[in-house]
Amino acid sequence: MKLNDLKFLKVKIEKHPTRDIQLEFLEKPNAIAALILNSTEDKALLVEQYRPGVNGKLLEIPAGIIENNEDPKETLKREVREETGYEIESFDLIYEPKKPLILSPGYTSEELYIYIVKLKSENEKVYEKQLDEGEDLECFWHTLENIPKLTNDFKTYYALSLYKNLKNIKE
Repeated sequence: MKLNDLKFLKVKIEKHPTRDIQLEFLEKPNAIAALILNSTEDKALLVEQYRPGVNGKLLEIPAGIIENNEDPKETLKREVREETGYEIESFDLIYEPKKPLILSPGYTSEELYIYIVKLKSENEKVYEKQLDEGEDLECFWHTLENIPKLTNDFKTYYALSLYKNLKNIKE
């Protein structure tokens, strides 16, 4: 495989605006991620999947790439259904971002939209997952207090911290 054959990442080079040097970065599609809470808000649904960047399995919140200029909320709906089996109608939207996060502007163009949703009840129907080719993941409910001990995934930590901060503001 040649570098130009990459499916999701494209190496880009641009000239620095004030210095005579070239800057390299990866053009990467934008994405969404969702902290999915149970109806009592004491557990979150994490997915476990192999991640080549850590050479092993990682627990993290469900996430996915925004495809074909899709609206981020449509991606949320699609990715939640594909990775967890839940329909978005089973959830109340707790948090919707006003703008995306820029994850690592020194090397990638990717923007990430973080959502927080809550199951309407514990009796919501779960359908069969619709995983993309190459995806192999399992879903597990974990208590919010245990999640920091189980993962070192940044988006998961951020979403959990965001939720805790929002909850403190509301109380």
